[in-house]
Amino acid sequence: MDHPLSMKLASLNLISQKKLESILALCGEKFDLIIDPALIKPLERICGVNWLKQHGIDKIYKMDPQLGPTANLNKLYFIPASILKYKCVLDHISSLISQNASLSDGNYFNIIIVPKVVASYDLMLENKGLYGIVKLHSFTWEFMNLDERILSLELPFLFKQLFTEQNQSLLSSISMSLWSLFHVVGRPKCILSVGKMSSSILDLLEIYNESYDRDFITENAQDIGAMVVIDRDQDYASGLLTPATYSGLLSEIFDITCGYLDLNVKETMYKKGKLNLIPQEECPTKNTLMTLDSSLDNLYGEIKHRHFSEVLSVLSSKAKLLKNEDIKALGIQEMKHFVATKLQQVTLFKQNLVNHVLASETIISEMNNKFENLTLTESDMLNNRNKKSNFAYVDENFGTDIHIYNSLRLMCLLSLTQGLSYDEYNTLVSKYLVAFGYKFLYVFNNLVSAGLLIQPSSPKLSLSNLGNLTSQLPKWQNSFQSVANKLKQLSTQSDDGKSPNYVFNGGYTPLVAILCNALLTSDNLIEVLGKLSALNDLKVGGKVIDKYKVGLETLNEKLSNLNLQSLEFGYKDARTLLKQLKESKQNDFVLKPRTILVYVVGGVTYAEIAACSVIETVTASKIYMASDCVLNGSNLIAANMF
Repeated sequence: MDHPLSMKLASLNLISQKKLESILALCGEKFDLIIDPALIKPLERICGVNWLKQHGIDKIYKMDPQLGPTANLNKLYFIPASILKYKCVLDHISSLISQNASLSDGNYFNIIIVPKVVASYDLMLENKGLYGIVKLHSFTWEFMNLDERILSLELPFLFKQLFTEQNQSLLSSISMSLWSLFHVVGRPKCILSVGKMSSSILDLLEIYNESYDRDFITENAQDIGAMVVIDRDQDYASGLLTPATYSGLLSEIFDITCGYLDLNVKETMYKKGKLNLIPQEECPTKNTLMTLDSSLDNLYGEIKHRHFSEVLSVLSSKAKLLKNEDIKALGIQEMKHFVATKLQQVTLFKQNLVNHVLASETIISEMNNKFENLTLTESDMLNNRNKKSNFAYVDENFGTDIHIYNSLRLMCLLSLTQGLSYDEYNTLVSKYLVAFGYKFLYVFNNLVSAGLLIQPSSPKLSLSNLGNLTSQLPKWQNSFQSVANKLKQLSTQSDDGKSPNYVFNGGYTPLVAILCNALLTSDNLIEVLGKLSALNDLKVGGKVIDKYKVGLETLNEKLSNLNLQSLEFGYKDARTLLKQLKESKQNDFVLKPRTILVYVVGGVTYAEIAACSVIETVTASKIYMASDCVLNGSNLIAANMF
């Protein structure tokens, strides 16, 4: 497999197609597809309508609880792994059987669950009396290449299940996707994990390697030098902060699904979340759909990672270049050549230019004069400055400019960086519930469960906990700044685009950029681990630590020497490994090739992608960003609501 990495990644789509084809072959010759709307765009990336019709699909319907009879008796439901949506499908099937009892005698109902069927689904079939009538199929599609060096599993519901509900049943699907990716690009020699979810994913990967044929993985491939797997909750700040890049602000204002942007300037994401006391009439409009892919839109590729202050000047210069092209001055032969070779490209470029100008104007209109004050307040929060005025800013936002998502983002950021007192917390909660209703009271419990919000304890102190007060208070107030300062995330360097902190106006460097920079700028493993010593949940794996494994090489040997407290499944705690490296004086570490794969469990942001792009440029390397979805701070909050 001596093909370029880009070609290998493109082949992942063919693997997904083959998986789906094998499932459709089990469902009969002709049937209707009833698909959840959230899965339409991802499915379009895997296959088109013509491909589906060639493989037995007759009619396609959107899943709706009120959906009536369809064209065929055979039905195939296509839904994400959500209990509520699964129950909705089972209720729909029960309703159809109650109207036509003969449907229970044949193979009429199939359900495809993305990414996999969990054990509780079979139990629910039994409880509904549908066991043997309905067949369940798991479909774990491969990574989708959304843009240059951006891979996504397009499973946005994973954050809620993993971090809010603490349900880890779908972690194995992430491990299987990474394991499948290793078959195509080879296994990285150095693997870092940060966070409990990431550690569990790598443990599962090690089990897959032990359980299945190890020789199947391309050990000699030189495509990926290192991999970093990190939990979203290890760097919530990068998700909650307001980005300053063009792509980041696009995601703040417009709805982006599977790499497609809905250019709806009348009903932006910001307007949807505002408290509207006067209901407005909805006027159906046909919106433009933009594809955020640099290979299809060169202009987007040029401006996507730029600071937004530079974007309009770039667009203006492009418009002047088009205006200066005098087509009327061309001769007949030159005109023919222009029509044959350049006309289509110029027309497409003009349309893209118009779309980006319209998007930029909408961003300016929506952000208005709030952007500067907002980013200054966020910078003060990050650096633990002006706590009183920061709370006053958030309190005013809850009172006069409240937003169903963004107001909670500010509250969560203030809670994580500077902390909220008991009275401050209750004041903000009360204002939010008065504005949107007490039905949202559960949201604050969800935010606490996910680690996005720290709930302060009651000021009523008993004698038993008075002695612990002084030792407890500074920890939650200053732990964020303590770790961020050690990792140099709160750098004071300029935000001129040459430092990754420009993505947040020079105030903060995302943790993924710190991790990649440590790997790419260190001469040995001791230096890497020394730079990252402030991280508590850092683990190291891969061939780079094989010589430091003490006896426990295979899964069978691990099980025979089982000790739940020390079982590491081939991945070692970074601090323990650092001690061994210093004692052994064996410290050979060469990152070759200089290519890193980063997987963020729970979603990655466009700001983090842009920050890693700067690291790429500075270190002459390549960084592939992968996750279960690309999100923003509003998505993080919304995941705890619906």
